[in-house]
Amino acid sequence: MFIVFRKVGGFYHVFDGDSYILNYLFNYKIVGNRVGFPINSINKVTNILENKKINYELDGKKINFKKKNNYEKYLEKGKVKYHFNRDIEKIYNKLDKLNSKDLKEILNFIEGKLDE
Repeated sequence: MFIVFRKVGGFYHVFDGDSYILNYLFNYKIVGNRVGFPINSINKVTNILENKKINYELDGKKINFKKKNNYEKYLEKGKVKYHFNRDIEKIYNKLDKLNSKDLKEILNFIEGKLDE
């Protein structure tokens, strides 16, 4: 597995599972099924990928760590982080709609559970 970078104007884009990895490592926002970032950030991105031993393909050149490739490891971590953050955002949006009394009651309940 390789992260595949596609140049689109002044940006690089990655898609699908590759998006989860870049979201995990760089907090780039996933929009639809892709992540985009400015071309001038590519050295920072590739340096981290190489440090983490994650295969990638850029402008037709493949960097392959073979059996040491950590793509799958970071893909799983990225999916977990993305879905966790999405669930937290849903909860936040619901809490934001509550009146102050109900919100205080729920927050007290949560604090109590965390203190157990």
